[in-house]
Amino acid sequence: MTIADSGALAPDLYDYDFENDPAETLIRLRRGDPVHWSRHGFWYLTRYDDCAMVLKDPIRFSSAAAGWGGDNPLARQGGGEASKTEKGLSRTLAQSFNQMDAPDHTRIRALVVSAFSRRSVEARRGRILEVIHGLLDTAGAKGRFDLIGDFAFHVPIIVASEIIGIPAEDREAFRAAFELTGRLMAPKRSEAEWTEALEAGRWVGRYVRDLIATRRADPRDDLISALIAAEDERGALSDAELSSAISTIYTAAGTTTERMISSGLYLLLSHAEQWRALISDRALIAPAIEEILRFHHPTQSTSTNRRCTVDVELRGKTLKAGDTVRVGLGAANRDPEVFTDPERFDIRREMAAPVLSFGVGPHFCIGAALARFEARLAIEAIADRWPGLTLVTTAPVKDPRRHDRYRELIVQAVPA
Repeated sequence: MTIADSGALAPDLYDYDFENDPAETLIRLRRGDPVHWSRHGFWYLTRYDDCAMVLKDPIRFSSAAAGWGGDNPLARQGGGEASKTEKGLSRTLAQSFNQMDAPDHTRIRALVVSAFSRRSVEARRGRILEVIHGLLDTAGAKGRFDLIGDFAFHVPIIVASEIIGIPAEDREAFRAAFELTGRLMAPKRSEAEWTEALEAGRWVGRYVRDLIATRRADPRDDLISALIAAEDERGALSDAELSSAISTIYTAAGTTTERMISSGLYLLLSHAEQWRALISDRALIAPAIEEILRFHHPTQSTSTNRRCTVDVELRGKTLKAGDTVRVGLGAANRDPEVFTDPERFDIRREMAAPVLSFGVGPHFCIGAALARFEARLAIEAIADRWPGLTLVTTAPVKDPRRHDRYRELIVQAVPA
């Protein structure tokens, strides 16, 4: 989408063309309409200071049942013409601790955060490396392979599933169904796709409930069993909260990290001088990870939701109590008021402020340490094996089925 195509600052934030190349439109929004009332029925913020302010202020901007804007039936919490299934899924989403304020958010988060501490993440190094090298062995045997479909897509899904306790034989079915439910977070495009997504949501709900029941009868060394134990000992979680927590954790630990790994590798390989510098000086890996997060957030368009609890004046506009607000984390990470020459990818960049890719404040992503760790190990493993790895796909496009990931990234493995 070009600036001319976006009209009077009214872009379709879910449109494929926008998602495929959002930078130009986001620049225009940041400059001319940083507090933007979208056609989807929510405020969309694109400046760093505004986004950080919203995320740090749980009093005026609530996470509880924050919704997705007026175009999504689920955002109405089952009102209007919502079906029984839509009502049920809305209630389930409202039970996610990511959609709660303190003290409930604090209570549930405290039960799961230890599984994603730096110590816990480091303890998984051996297993994560085993997964990475197993996938690279298979991919490398082809000579030419897809960084997404053969590698990055699988690493965090396998790790997240093992942390949670999803059996290996169910991993792919769960991932596929969980991914389909993502359509429910966007406006309805067709009845057929919506119906398929609703059925996937029902399947995920049934699967998680059955898995919880299985773990109650036969506990294992996994997060589900640990949460059940906490629930039994302290009454810490209701059944609905437990089910929703598992879905939230799966998102935080799995489905977004694969885009970070694949997009990060593309950025490095498409900036050959920087890739060579990283090969020569591994001290650049840490700043490279932060620059990847800054430059290519998993979705550059819409992001974290909040709901105004009171009227808020912001840059001459009134955000009314009850309005949904979305903070564009990808847009904020390229704010020229904060980052010098923000449209340039530079792994040597000295950050003037923390990137907002994992949020900030009380809802800071619990999977941040794991995501950074997995990305680091993945990039280092490829750098060790194939320092001369070359891109075959030099102009990747987003996947029409999932606008937040590339369709494919074909590379040619060249032995070291």
